[in-house]
Amino acid sequence: MKNMLPNLPIGAALTLALLLSACGKQEAVGDVPSSEELAKQADAASEAIRQEAAEGDGATAEVDLTSMESYANALRGYTIMVPSGWTVDKSASDDNGQVYTETASGTKLAVSWVENREDAAWSKAVQAIEDGNDAMEGAPVGKNEYRASGILTNGLKSSQRLLRKPDGTMVQAEITYAADQSKSTDALAATILDSLTLK
Repeated sequence: MKNMLPNLPIGAALTLALLLSACGKQEAVGDVPSSEELAKQADAASEAIRQEAAEGDGATAEVDLTSMESYANALRGYTIMVPSGWTVDKSASDDNGQVYTETASGTKLAVSWVENREDAAWSKAVQAIEDGNDAMEGAPVGKNEYRASGILTNGLKSSQRLLRKPDGTMVQAEITYAADQSKSTDALAATILDSLTLK
């Protein structure tokens, strides 16, 4: 019986074989979560924080967590809980983070990702907190976390938390509010900063 296949040069046969082997093959794309998945992740983070608060005691127990919602920054890999009545300052917010304000009291939350090349930003942020005001007291909490609080010269109280991610980048959150409102706001500020979670 005669061979029914045409005689092809080796280069053409190889090209044809490669084309045929690629048919039906799909290249893997990075795992990009859908908006629904991101919403589920934010809800899960909120629920985990609420559960932890229900089981524990202290400042978080004083705060109504049902009135809070999660801000999840999928691009930069972190979440934080924010009271649902606070408004976003769009002019001060970007892909790296957001600034929120509670209109009645003027309380402000700023949370943002920082590139932190060779730990320069981490060192600078820590130094700025420590050198910025004698009343600010801060301390490292392990190798990749730093917390500080104190009364600023303008009469505002500042509470800050820095977290360093495994890739060296940094997330910084700061809450400022009138020092004379400390009694009513300290627990909320602590709860918000405690909820900052890296993904």
